[in-house]
Amino acid sequence: MKKSTRSLSGAFALMLLLGALMGGASLAAAAPLKLFTPYTYLSVSPGETISYAIDVINDSDEIRSADVAFDVGSLGWKYELTAGGNRVRQISVKPGESQSLSLSLTVPLEVNKGDYAFKLNAGDFGTLPLKVNVAEQGSYKSELSVDQPNREGHSDSKFTYSLTLDNRTASKQQYALTAEAPAGWDVRFSVSGSNITSVDVEPGSSKSVSLDVTPAENAAADTYPIVVHAASGSSSAQAQVEAAITGSYGLSLTTVDERLSADITAGKTRNLELVVQNTGSAEVTDVSLSGQLPANWEVTFEPKTIRSIAAGQSVPVTATVKASDKALSGDYVANLTASSPEKTASATFRITVETSVLWGWIGVLIVLVVLAGIYGLFRKYGRR
Repeated sequence: MKKSTRSLSGAFALMLLLGALMGGASLAAAAPLKLFTPYTYLSVSPGETISYAIDVINDSDEIRSADVAFDVGSLGWKYELTAGGNRVRQISVKPGESQSLSLSLTVPLEVNKGDYAFKLNAGDFGTLPLKVNVAEQGSYKSELSVDQPNREGHSDSKFTYSLTLDNRTASKQQYALTAEAPAGWDVRFSVSGSNITSVDVEPGSSKSVSLDVTPAENAAADTYPIVVHAASGSSSAQAQVEAAITGSYGLSLTTVDERLSADITAGKTRNLELVVQNTGSAEVTDVSLSGQLPANWEVTFEPKTIRSIAAGQSVPVTATVKASDKALSGDYVANLTASSPEKTASATFRITVETSVLWGWIGVLIVLVVLAGIYGLFRKYGRR
């Protein structure tokens, strides 16, 4: 009898256990309220904004409501929880339906690299844990970088640098742009082709700025560092560029005795002994000679072209000028030019045309003939 009672008691206990399990399963199936988002662990950089689409699911047989709040703990990250474009604090969901929430979470600019945990709390709907991995160390500052900081050229070259100004602060900044260049150098900043002295940059954004540097005309061959500054009221940045001057171009054109005047007879030629000199510190190449003279005048050069002239050296050139045979007495202007791809030099000559000696003697002869004629007439008719 006792054995039978113990068997009944064991069976009853087993039935109670099964009933409890079935009841629990039935209860869980009767009120499944859930929060869901597909991406719960994201990796981002400082300053980025993460957007989550969260489903609030009600599979129960009645309307369910809950307060919703996002917990950032003591981190103080900025967020916005919205539904239908409006901020939301409470949500209601019909039976067998779901509603969507939008969560926007902004990673601060000044943040340490690592993992950060957050929670979305929605009452009976439960808690949705979210994790964010900040992939790099953040900062709260401005940065100025240069695409190619080293440029090389001659003293009459223009050096152009491409700068990028990053505003890694939390507010819009207006940066004043300045550069520490050697005396006599010209420095200009521009954006989209327009010259500027300052530039506005939105928080978390960057701006491309061009820097044009023109060396002084007499800049010696050397490497010149130029420090560029971008400063606002609360933040500043700087970068350094370099301009390597490899030499300067210079060219002069004159005569052996440096006289720029000459005499010539109409219809005749006159040789001008010229000197083409390289006054710079770099070689000039392919120097060609040309002239601009009065109408019907001619000029030829020997040599016509000069392949190269080393720095500080000079080359003699003979210019043969032929005056028009109809040129009247007086002063005329002749412009002679020596030009190369690197530099051009010119000289202006005053050329005085004199009457031909032959025509002078012809004039004298005519006068004598006229006088002789008058004398003959006087003798012939004077006796009468």
